[in-house]
Amino acid sequence: MTRVILDGCTAEPLGSYLKSLAVLRLIAEQKDPNAKGWWEDGTFCIESALDKEGISRFFLKEYMPTPIVAPWNGGSGFYEGDNRTGLDAILKSTSPRFVLYRETIQEIFNWSELPSAGLKVGNLIDELEQNANQKSGKAKEDLLKMVAAARTILDALHPTLISENVAHFTIDELEQKSSDLNKDVSASKKEIISKIRELVNLLKKIRTEVKKTKRSAGKNEIILACRNRLCPEALGWVDAAVIIGSDEKPMWPQILGSGGNEGRFDYTNAFMDNIRQLLIDASKPAEPKELLKNALFGDNVEGYSDLSVGQFDPGRAGGYNQGFGIEQKDFPTNPWNFVLTLEGAIIWSSSIGRRDAVERKGLLKSPFTVKAKAVGYLSTKDEDAARAELWTPLWQRLLGIKELRAFIGEGRSDVGRKRAGNTIEFAEAISSLGVDRGVTEFVRYDLLKRRGDNYIALPAGRFPVTYRRESDLINELDQILQRLDIHLSKTFDKMVPAEFVSARHRIDQAMYEVLLHGGTTKIKYLVAAIGQMEQLLAKGNQTKSASPSHPFFGLSPRWIAAADDGTLEIRIAAALASIKATDDVGSIRTNLEHGDPTKPDQTAWTGNNFSARLASVLTRRMMDAKRLSCTSNPLDAVISLVPEDIASFIEGDTNDNLVQDLLFGLMWIKWSDYKETKEMEIKLRKRWMMPVNERIVQRSWALIKLLFLPHDIRREGYEPVRVKPESSIIPLIRAGRITDACDIARKRLYSSGFLPVKAIFPNTINGERIAAALLIPVRAEKTLMNLVLETDNKKLRG
Repeated sequence: MTRVILDGCTAEPLGSYLKSLAVLRLIAEQKDPNAKGWWEDGTFCIESALDKEGISRFFLKEYMPTPIVAPWNGGSGFYEGDNRTGLDAILKSTSPRFVLYRETIQEIFNWSELPSAGLKVGNLIDELEQNANQKSGKAKEDLLKMVAAARTILDALHPTLISENVAHFTIDELEQKSSDLNKDVSASKKEIISKIRELVNLLKKIRTEVKKTKRSAGKNEIILACRNRLCPEALGWVDAAVIIGSDEKPMWPQILGSGGNEGRFDYTNAFMDNIRQLLIDASKPAEPKELLKNALFGDNVEGYSDLSVGQFDPGRAGGYNQGFGIEQKDFPTNPWNFVLTLEGAIIWSSSIGRRDAVERKGLLKSPFTVKAKAVGYLSTKDEDAARAELWTPLWQRLLGIKELRAFIGEGRSDVGRKRAGNTIEFAEAISSLGVDRGVTEFVRYDLLKRRGDNYIALPAGRFPVTYRRESDLINELDQILQRLDIHLSKTFDKMVPAEFVSARHRIDQAMYEVLLHGGTTKIKYLVAAIGQMEQLLAKGNQTKSASPSHPFFGLSPRWIAAADDGTLEIRIAAALASIKATDDVGSIRTNLEHGDPTKPDQTAWTGNNFSARLASVLTRRMMDAKRLSCTSNPLDAVISLVPEDIASFIEGDTNDNLVQDLLFGLMWIKWSDYKETKEMEIKLRKRWMMPVNERIVQRSWALIKLLFLPHDIRREGYEPVRVKPESSIIPLIRAGRITDACDIARKRLYSSGFLPVKAIFPNTINGERIAAALLIPVRAEKTLMNLVLETDNKKLRG
């Protein structure tokens, strides 16, 4: 056995990937059944009895093209007016290599389901009139205009200008008549030639309309005939190109356009013409060989053909700003690439027809095919234009043709008990190993609408197959997002506002990044994206325009540790988000957004910056505590921070916008899960013993914070003492009047039996942040007392 690296068969573009599959399939089926293939660094390799020269010789001298036909398509070569250059060349060839192809074509031409060719001019016009009478409105009017115009020209020609009855001619006979008359350049003949050409042009349009109607009416019958009558080799292609569903309507696997064509470009006709150029009518025998070496081994070569390649190679698909002119339709292309691309598409899709045709979300069960999501390189505009998304697998272990067929035919990509239906779910399946374990990497392709009915298979990045523990967290989020999507679709009947669409897209993008790269920082930014959506929902709560019936939550507390990338923002947000309810004062979520309409509104998220909004929440919670006669300050929390971290916040070491996003994102955590919450709190307490930055704790904040603890002040050897806060302190701090606020705090502490230090606390312009910091839960209160209470063992006065 010889191992050969096929440098011309790479994982990108899609056409090259399919070409790689074709090489293995054709060699294994037609030459060496023991051939095996695998991928190395994005290049396909094959092990078989053939060396490089043997592989080239096989394709040039022995390869028998698959009978690739699509008689249900206009332009396929089976209808009057179609280009039949390739088809006729195959029919005329006597080579044994094309025996199956010839027999397939000849059989199809004998089918009664196929519309008859060579209709007379009069019959064509009559058929169009019948079709027109079955329509209504403008469609009927346009067709009848064509009928009237054609009959007007007929009347003008016969018998005035020409003795023969033109209605009894075919279009081909009319064109020949025009050609014969053109030899006579007399003035009288010029008028006849002009009329005939005008009629021919109109008749071709009429023929197109008639063919369209006939083909639409008989398409199902032709497809069924293909399935029931063609040889197994041809049936493989039919299975790849079209499916008849349970409702007896044809459906098209996304990888092959609309049943083997894109708009007016028919894959099968182009395939036959390329076969003609390479294996039948090659003008220079050396060219096919050199082109083959280029296609398989990447050798440099000249002699490309200008031809269409369809969606499989975006760089050569043509269009504006591609090539030397403003618009390039056809690029110089190696015809072998197109031939082998279609041969490879057969192995990709040939098992589809034997499964249930349609899965959830309306997509065919094509292998590794899902609905596109605007993540990675895609925009939301691309998502709207995407037909589907293909994930092509790369594998490193050697696979034979039977294993490869079974593997691709299975196309397994599961998230839990369900099949992946979109980009995010497929990435989740990969990250949770819900795919076949032999795959090492996937190349992602999006089938995007380019212009008209044409698509391109745009590579959208690679995704390594590796287990990521984050996939378990994403699975938790999936369930909440399903509720969110239902809520948005029900709330906004016609169109979801752009801000919600953008926020939802940011969540998808962040989820994709987590699944692709993993890591705490990616999780943190996913939480921030959730927070941005939650803030929009909170605004809806205020206006009742997008208020959910129940708040969104359900994420496990594990998300906090998973998002802990060592930065201060996640610590501050987690501590604030964990503030619990105290008696009748609700958790901090009741201050951020209106919740249960049956309970009093406690929202207080107002202010022109993050610090102002936190200070507003603190004011409201303390006011409600007094009004509702709470037994303690409503500042108890699951998570608390060392004083140095809070000092860093006061000094402005945080990205406040990120903290705000994270705070709202952490609202989706199920804080009522006591067991997991406790485990998480123990874990974080140990992890967060050391501050992020070494900062000096401000003594003014430490002094005032002793009045805003969620519990009594505890000192070793003494009974706990509750210090009642003074409502006037918070507005003084926010106004920067730190001296006055500290004087009041000192008096409160003194009247409660403590000996505060006799220090001077100057005013500051940073009062808003100091007030906001009073809301952040703190631990190590002993550190605060050591800073602001006399050091005589903190004894009570007297």
